[in-house]
Amino acid sequence: MRGVMRRPICIIGLTFVIVILLYLYRNPYSEPSDEMYDGSTVTVTGQVDKKEYRISNGQENLVIYLKDVQFTNFQEQKNLICYMQGNKGVVKEPKIGSCVCIQGKFREFSQATNPGEFDARQYYQILNFHGSIQKGKLLEESMEYDSFREGLYQIRQYCGGLLELNFPAKEASIMRAMLLGEKSLLDEEVETLYQLNGVIHILSISGLHISIIGMGLYRVLCKLRMPRIITISISLIFIYCYGIMTGMSISAIRAIIMFGLRIVSGLCKRTYDMLTAMAIAAISILIEQPLYLYHSGFLFSFGAILGIGLLAPVVEENWIGNSRIMKIMSTNLAVSIFTFPVYLNFYYEYPLYSIFLNLLIIPGTSLLVTDGLLSIAGASAQLFLGKCLAIPSNILLWLYEMCCVLFLQLPGNRMITGCPAMWQIALFVAIICLAVLGNKKWTKLQFWQWILLAFLCITMRFQKGLQITMLDVGQGDCIYIADGRNGHYLIDGGSTSKSDVGTYQILPFLKTKGVSTLDTVFVTHMDEDHYNGIEELIYQTDQSGIRIEKLILPDICEINKTAEYEEFVELALQYKIPVAYIRSGDILNCGEVKFTCLHPNGCKDGCVHEGFTTNEESIVLYLEYKEFTALFTGDLEGDGEGQVCQKLKEIEESEDDESEDGISEGGVSKDEESKDEESKDDESENEISKHGITLLKVAHHGSKYSTDLSFLETTNPTISVISCGEDNSYGHPHTETLERLADVGSIVLTTPEYGAITIEVGTEIEVRSWVSPTK
Repeated sequence: MRGVMRRPICIIGLTFVIVILLYLYRNPYSEPSDEMYDGSTVTVTGQVDKKEYRISNGQENLVIYLKDVQFTNFQEQKNLICYMQGNKGVVKEPKIGSCVCIQGKFREFSQATNPGEFDARQYYQILNFHGSIQKGKLLEESMEYDSFREGLYQIRQYCGGLLELNFPAKEASIMRAMLLGEKSLLDEEVETLYQLNGVIHILSISGLHISIIGMGLYRVLCKLRMPRIITISISLIFIYCYGIMTGMSISAIRAIIMFGLRIVSGLCKRTYDMLTAMAIAAISILIEQPLYLYHSGFLFSFGAILGIGLLAPVVEENWIGNSRIMKIMSTNLAVSIFTFPVYLNFYYEYPLYSIFLNLLIIPGTSLLVTDGLLSIAGASAQLFLGKCLAIPSNILLWLYEMCCVLFLQLPGNRMITGCPAMWQIALFVAIICLAVLGNKKWTKLQFWQWILLAFLCITMRFQKGLQITMLDVGQGDCIYIADGRNGHYLIDGGSTSKSDVGTYQILPFLKTKGVSTLDTVFVTHMDEDHYNGIEELIYQTDQSGIRIEKLILPDICEINKTAEYEEFVELALQYKIPVAYIRSGDILNCGEVKFTCLHPNGCKDGCVHEGFTTNEESIVLYLEYKEFTALFTGDLEGDGEGQVCQKLKEIEESEDDESEDGISEGGVSKDEESKDEESKDDESENEISKHGITLLKVAHHGSKYSTDLSFLETTNPTISVISCGEDNSYGHPHTETLERLADVGSIVLTTPEYGAITIEVGTEIEVRSWVSPTK
């Protein structure tokens, strides 16, 4: 750390980053919305900046990146991503640098409406893209184009084709990602496997690849005793062309700048300094786009360099032993420590064994890169030679896969910690810096105690009281409840308007909360928009690291159990999840939180009848927490609402009886008791208490056929939340329902308008929304 203080460029870079962070905090950048054009067919003209193929539905489809786009419908210039219609070999491929006219459906990038959900709008905003064209058709293309960049693209395609011939399909996709930057063609299972084990970084064009290729070429040219200036020029030109050919990712830009400074420093007779070079690279990137400070690739890449240059020497001093293996382990550990907050901030979990797995994998990466390049060169001369040269890489990739599978099977392979607050990240960095600064003062034990303290500070989660979150799952329901004592519950989880809702909305949300175990999951009834996301969670139990301890379904007659009901039970039992059944009157006590089931009445309801719907069997839960009450109604409608009202009155009456008994024992006179009875008679017959229910989950997504006036007069909710899809075909929430809620003075919040809605109950009740209501 003291070394950093003696590096003026590092100080400038640090100051520059702090100024940008403060500015972005006070003036968050927001891209103007093009909602009025979203979904409309447009014709655009622009210049092809780059192109690639992506796999969709098992087919390779062309994706074109356009810059300086001019819409015929309006006058703004934008950068767009065009997903072209037609598979590879069918669709015409425009040349890079050419001006094209494309017609298709304009789409805004989706904004995250739940904590943990991938925010495509923010991600592409950082990359300076403002929307996409779906099912694009190429109408015109200019004759002029960038022959240099198009030539590099054709070389990339040629090399990719040779790798496809040299390797089996899965291994070829890995080598294309590793050598050519074509991650969009990466096998999905491999990508998931590598990501879960924390080794996905080896597939990105980064400093490791640039160092192997660039420094390899530089040393070869030096051995040929070529003039120094020519050697450096050829090396720089070659590595720059390689960067353009592979897509110029953030990590590649950083590595190329640092590589250039490294070989030029010798020419200038200056000592190369890694931290100074890193600072120059960071400043260069951030001047062009300050928002890269929010980009995971930027943070991982520069975090790794900080770990190597700043923390690794100190870790090595406090490590056990001085062997080469121990030095490699200390460097790997330093990188893991410095990138730990980045992992938690973007993935909300950490692969604990990644430190050891990287020790096995990273040394072999140099061999993979070298052997992969040799196999391309060999195949260009003779295909058989290329396949022979690819044998070592095939063996190594197989070993990688076996190691990843093995490490995933080890107990505690991942630690789900949740998303840390910004102050926790700042405190973590401050403690690490303090440990480095005081290294000479601390003993080895004290140094590692500081490191442990930093990890404890960033992984601790603080929650007091009850927390209820209505997730925005589109046309469906999903309610998360945390009791403040490490108890986590889910009521429903499904959607008919969002595909893979369990994978992309529910699962990331649970991980942001640090949930590794769901104590109880209630499925109110067997409609797809209430349970298909739970199915995904069950299927992904081993992969996600989140375990469901108990599944509770409505207790209904055998004849009423649909095929979906039976299959769902079988699935749960297959994954060794206990299944319980609940009916009216059943009570679940969870610390200070009490769930009372008010519906259904079980088999006493009777069997299937004409016009029967699964909505009639919805579980209705009444939650009590201190003075706070909530009613979760599923898709309840019709006679069921009347039954729930009656149960609520019975609960209120039983509470009044208990209160009266307590007062009588305290010595209250009969006259006072009679006055109390008279005052109760004056209360409205339909009110369960003076204040009613605090929170109501409005039934059936706000349908006019549910939540009638008599039900609302009985429940008298202070806050009502409605979960439904934006612009859904059912018209939910219906105007009639909203008017009835307004008539009883309830505050109404809907997920299409507010996104995920959170109610926190502590000393006060706080209501927060994830997105602005002006969305």
